[in-house]
Amino acid sequence: MIIDSSKSLFCAVLILITAGCAQLPSRESIQPSYAIAADTPSTIGDAVGNNHPGLSGFYPLADGVDAFVARLALIDSAEHTIDVQYYLYHRQQTTILFTAFLLKAADRGVRIRLLLDDLSQADSELDLAALAVHPNIEVRLFNPFPNRRFRALGFITNFRQLSRRMHNKSFIVDNRIFITGGRNIGNAYFSAEDHSEFIDLDVMSVGEIVPNASKAFDLYWNHQLSYPVEDLHGKRDEQSLIDITKTLSSYVEQNRQSNYVQQLHESEFVKRLLDDEITFDWQTSELFFDHPDKVLNEVREKSSNMSPRLLQRLGQPEQRVIIISPYFIPKEQGVKLLTYWVRQGVNVTVLTNSLAATDVSAVHAGYKKYRKDLISGGVKLWELKPSDLMAVKRKAGRKVTGSSQASLHAKTMTFDDEKIFVGTMNLDPRSLDLNTEMGVLINSSKLSRSLSKWVDTDMAEYAWKVDLKDDDLVWLDTVSNEQFDEEPQTSSWRRFQVWFISLFPIEDEL
Repeated sequence: MIIDSSKSLFCAVLILITAGCAQLPSRESIQPSYAIAADTPSTIGDAVGNNHPGLSGFYPLADGVDAFVARLALIDSAEHTIDVQYYLYHRQQTTILFTAFLLKAADRGVRIRLLLDDLSQADSELDLAALAVHPNIEVRLFNPFPNRRFRALGFITNFRQLSRRMHNKSFIVDNRIFITGGRNIGNAYFSAEDHSEFIDLDVMSVGEIVPNASKAFDLYWNHQLSYPVEDLHGKRDEQSLIDITKTLSSYVEQNRQSNYVQQLHESEFVKRLLDDEITFDWQTSELFFDHPDKVLNEVREKSSNMSPRLLQRLGQPEQRVIIISPYFIPKEQGVKLLTYWVRQGVNVTVLTNSLAATDVSAVHAGYKKYRKDLISGGVKLWELKPSDLMAVKRKAGRKVTGSSQASLHAKTMTFDDEKIFVGTMNLDPRSLDLNTEMGVLINSSKLSRSLSKWVDTDMAEYAWKVDLKDDDLVWLDTVSNEQFDEEPQTSSWRRFQVWFISLFPIEDEL
């Protein structure tokens, strides 16, 4: 009986290992494609203007509803192409509406290229393959799992590669307008949930930077790690496209009177867009992105990484640095750099998630051990409160019901109120060394000072200041003058979980 059990266990392990060794299909038949010429006539592109040689125009999208409306309005205005690249593409209300608008654009002849990281697409694969039946829609998945049925088994044989993901966010219309920033496609990113929301930031861009964004998209689209969804799942038939078209149309019709759709209609952004009142800030800028080979390279190989080049272009600050990163693990070298700047007379402020606000406890476990050294070195450290989202929404004039919780998701930093970086990159080992990222560095005092003004006048309302008292951490509500000796709004069990996670040597994977 023992022998039989051992044989059964051996066979089960062998089956699992064999399943984990599944192979990806051949790429020989995959045809490359590229962005259209940047000077192709486009009504929406011509409307925003391009009479600023050598410059790019930028418009910040801080409000979630506005950020979603902007995307839908641009999809509706597209005449030639829409290129979409995201890490997460959730099966939720906003994603369904977004996809319905894409399908509508494809029906009128617009070419759609949808590039998604494969990590979270298991539940959407059938629908994506059905969309790809449309002659004007192509869907590719980046760094796909070879075993489509038991994806997790791939980690057994190829954890090094499959644990490294495409974290880029890029939305390009007619090679004339480009949006990037922290947002994926899902409800929490676009203020579509009452109970929770990511505080996030995108920038809408026009001008010189857009063709560079298209080149970056083409690089990923045609890379050896990008596979057509139909090659991975198997081709669907025409009926599957008919079915998903009916499903999307029905969903849009049923939700026409929903609270969220009404908010979209009432958005001030729509009115400004229709009245041609969107004013772009025209400045010099530079697009930064990791080469997709980063996923294949050894971690110590930095030739494909954008972070060293970005740090070099940011240069040495002289007066002030503001860093906003939801997942913040500076490691020892980051602590040394930030505290060195402080010693040089630079005012350094960091805003990240509190334990109560974060959606990734493991990252907080990696971050918490650096707080004392940062504060001792003169860095001003703030952590977002989770419970003031209702006030934020009401201040924006939005309807809210129920209880709400906020979590920081924006990734941005400013230097000397002159340069601002907005992108997808967190300041943690995963973004810097493992996943692929992108973002724009804008030489704009206007945008930089706008963030500085918020930090100086409003941040204290939404964040706790972390400080030291008798060598112990304390959290200060500088508005109400409350002090907390333990991480506010957290249970002892949650704090124990984070402490326990911090015992494991997993920092380089966070």
